[in-house]
Amino acid sequence: MHLRDTDFWDDLMHGVFGPRSGGARIICDSENSATGVGKTTAAVSTALAVSKAFDYQLSPRDFTLSGEQYLERWREHPSKEQPSVIVLDELAGAGAGDARRSMSNENVNLGRSWQLMRKKRIVTICTLPHWSDADKRLRRSADYRLWCLERPIGYFRPYKVTSTFDRGDVRTESYNDVQRVAFPNLDALDDPYFQAITKKKDALLSSDEFNANELVNIEDETTKDPEEVEHEQKVSDAQRAREKGLSTYEVADVVDMSQSWVDKYTEMPDTTDTTEATADD
Repeated sequence: MHLRDTDFWDDLMHGVFGPRSGGARIICDSENSATGVGKTTAAVSTALAVSKAFDYQLSPRDFTLSGEQYLERWREHPSKEQPSVIVLDELAGAGAGDARRSMSNENVNLGRSWQLMRKKRIVTICTLPHWSDADKRLRRSADYRLWCLERPIGYFRPYKVTSTFDRGDVRTESYNDVQRVAFPNLDALDDPYFQAITKKKDALLSSDEFNANELVNIEDETTKDPEEVEHEQKVSDAQRAREKGLSTYEVADVVDMSQSWVDKYTEMPDTTDTTEATADD
């Protein structure tokens, strides 16, 4: 079943666009804490779907590896009028919401940001090996859990997070309409956002200390914004079309842009005959 055809998706969108008009917190873990089952891929693909529904332009900076990076991006995000998305990969490691770090200022601040989701309609998607690895306060603040299956790889089961009436114990409730939801192999598709978070992970693994907070913002140095990449590609295609002798009107049709855009970003090809003329005797 497609993600947008599920009751989970309806609940998520209703929470953002309905009377509550708030954000959402999603924790993505895996069956038996298995590695290599696509937790990051599931998180990124869900972020892509959600950002499209919000008409929100994702940035590589929306894919973070630590609580500090997440909070910095949280402060930069739009106000409540524009719903948005942030991915916090590896929540329980590299300086994030680990249950073993429950007294750290960073963990407290992360929990507070989740409590303030009504101030900004941010859908946060976190990954970690297992649901229980997150601090209990973060689990209680979560709205949904996406449980990636070991077999077949490329599927998750969505759950709604609830709490008991008397003691406030955290529970997860499955959705009856769907057993599993498929997500694409973004690595094989060379997705730019998946590549952005992968580069950050590689830099973290290569660092002296396994602490994402100590890393510089490598996305600004190694990863172009996908919108910028698309723009550059269109300019290149348009210029090649002009070099082939097409008019600006024809080029605009080729790259699906306006004629004024073609005039602005391309140059008229040089058709000057460089062959030297032979003087008459």
